[in-house]
Amino acid sequence: MTPEKVTLGTEIRCARERAGYTTANIASTSRIREAVIIDIESDNFSTCGGNAYARGHIRTIAKIIGIDPDNLVEKFAEATGDFDRPLVDMLEENSAIKHRGVRQAVSYKALSSVAAGVVALIIAVPAIISLFPNEKPASLTPSSQGVAPSTTNQNSAVVATRTSRVELVVTGISGKSWIGIQDANGAQVFSGSINIGESKSFSDSQLLQVIIGNAAAVSLNVNGEEIGSPGGVGEVVHLSFQPGSSNNG
Repeated sequence: MTPEKVTLGTEIRCARERAGYTTANIASTSRIREAVIIDIESDNFSTCGGNAYARGHIRTIAKIIGIDPDNLVEKFAEATGDFDRPLVDMLEENSAIKHRGVRQAVSYKALSSVAAGVVALIIAVPAIISLFPNEKPASLTPSSQGVAPSTTNQNSAVVATRTSRVELVVTGISGKSWIGIQDANGAQVFSGSINIGESKSFSDSQLLQVIIGNAAAVSLNVNGEEIGSPGGVGEVVHLSFQPGSSNNG
């Protein structure tokens, strides 16, 4: 007679009891709600908030009760069929980044304040410059008089172009890298691999949030400026870029 297969939840419960823990003890140590722990031990993962969080909870519980977390996560994948996951989820469950939780909406009031400050600066700078005397000779040829307005208009056009959107180009330069990209609202724009010689372009009007695994394998171009590799071999980096800036932030 073939013995009945032990389920993932039953294995966790038996290991917890052998270790001498109650579900309340696990909840206190892990800060996972006791009701969620009880559901996991009953093979009910619907209250975890998604498979990424379920895997994270399983790893946390396994470490507390002293059993192999990777083995349990493999059994979870077999039970749920959830093998192909976005990079962001895989980084979360391995604690490479913090759990995203519920993302707060972008503060448009704050964005409006920043925009108002930029407009005030654009208005103030010409006014300040006009207070200083013009050191050039009073008599200028008509062709010279026509150059200055043209230069100002060109500069204004460049500023408008640089601040309108954030543009990101990711190019594979060595080995293989995995990247995950989200927009300002937390929606996933891309999740996948970048190989040597391959380039991918991304754009957003407000913000691009970028997670890169094996950061040395790629080179970044942000808003037209080459910034090179963002990290070392095997390093996971978490970056964000805004319009008009090539710096992380």
